[in-house]
Amino acid sequence: MQKIIIKKKVIKSESGEQCLYIVPALSLKNSDNKVKLLVPHPNGNDIMEFNTLAETAAAVRKAGFEYQLPDGETVEEKNIQPLMQISSKNNLEKVLFNKFKSKINDMNSSIVLSSISALAYLDDKDAIDIFISKLGEDNEKIRTAAIDALVNYQGIVIDKLIDTLANPNWVARNSAITCLVKISEFIDSEPEKLLIPIINRIDDENTIVQANALLAAGKIYRNLLKRTGA
Repeated sequence: MQKIIIKKKVIKSESGEQCLYIVPALSLKNSDNKVKLLVPHPNGNDIMEFNTLAETAAAVRKAGFEYQLPDGETVEEKNIQPLMQISSKNNLEKVLFNKFKSKINDMNSSIVLSSISALAYLDDKDAIDIFISKLGEDNEKIRTAAIDALVNYQGIVIDKLIDTLANPNWVARNSAITCLVKISEFIDSEPEKLLIPIINRIDDENTIVQANALLAAGKIYRNLLKRTGA
């Protein structure tokens, strides 16, 4: 079956960023040659724009096609294979990890949220990059779940969070700042380790990130002083 590639367009403004999802479409016209209806189609010359990925996927499926997500992942209908036997505890953890991970990009935000929370229960370091990837999500509940999961790893995720402060997505940068603030409540790290990257974000191109960085710098410094007894 032919697949329609879903493309993502980010529109930046002073108030933040807006994501649009775009698919090719065929235009169905009436007798006056006016467009009556647009239908998703891989060979279409027109386009359709949607505000959410869920709406886009629903329209593509209604038109009778499968789709490929903006990150390149292909989504297809799959036959459910029942799990018959698990031979060991390690194998059980692997099965759970793979099952939870398979739902991380589901169209239903509630499923994504639950998969993040389920992965957090496993306390598996292989899930860290998954949580990092969700810091830029439009859905606030998903971002918060990812932040909470990362906080549990404390010091071992600091470097990855600092790297995320340079992410092109301002939402991801902002979430990384919030996560570093929370982590600063639990570790005795040197102030420069956390503070310098945060201070550099005070001049961020996005005003929301700027404001968060300003507050974060003060909170992190206060938390570190408390933890070190200075």
